Amino acid sequence: MITGILSEVGRHVSSRWFRSVLLPGLLLVLVAAAGFHLGHAHALGTGRLSAWLDGLARRWRAAPARVVVDTALVLLAAGTAGAVAGVLGRALERFWLAPLEWGAARRRRRRALHAAERAGAGVVEAYLPRRHTWMSDRVRLVETRIRAQYRFDAAAAWPRVWLLVSDEVRQPVLAARTGFAEAVTLAGWGCLYLVTGVWWWPGLIVGGCVLLVGWRRSRAALEEFATLIESVLDIRHRDLAAALGVVVGETGVTEGEGRRIDDILRKGGG
Repeated sequence: MITGILSEVGRHVSSRWFRSVLLPGLLLVLVAAAGFHLGHAHALGTGRLSAWLDGLARRWRAAPARVVVDTALVLLAAGTAGAVAGVLGRALERFWLAPLEWGAARRRRRRALHAAERAGAGVVEAYLPRRHTWMSDRVRLVETRIRAQYRFDAAAAWPRVWLLVSDEVRQPVLAARTGFAEAVTLAGWGCLYLVTGVWWWPGLIVGGCVLLVGWRRSRAALEEFATLIESVLDIRHRDLAAALGVVVGETGVTEGEGRRIDDILRKGGG
């Protein structure tokens, strides 16, 4: 009966939502329920878990209608968990990308200076870490590099460049952005698994591992996304200038041309 209900649900919801929200939510609900029954004292008690499942099966056989009710409650809890995981993921994204300058930025800055000193390489002051997270600095670095090379604001230019590029160029950028969104959502699932650690200590281990994997995937996806954005701006900045009526010489964007592009993008707002 449960398999039939799940099959029916799967035909009426989008496959993407089913895979990315409902199925992970079902897993979390099952883990949370099993962990709540086991508790800290019997966290790894497989015998206790088997006895609980056997009792649940007997109750379902005795009252078939209870299967429908329990399944509906589990699906509702799974969908809610998926929504909460998405919210937590977006909260983590905002925190990781926020333009904050905390002590972590100073430590990363010192490490970068020491690494450059050991390698005997010069450093560009504007490219040194300034933000509280690596991800926030990676976004800032795109803006800083584009400003240094072409003298216009990347954030203002990007929506216009996006309108000029083909679908073939857009696809890898969209795929990288989707990958980043999925990675931060995975980190959100990790936060939810950490909550199960309140009543089942293995949940802390599972949640920590999922959160770590989500964080690492977020870094990798953001690196790809930022590199692609910078690459598109590198390749298509002349198209942007031409579309705005700014003539760029063969030697590249001069300071005056960059300021003219900036002035047009900002509508003279400085």
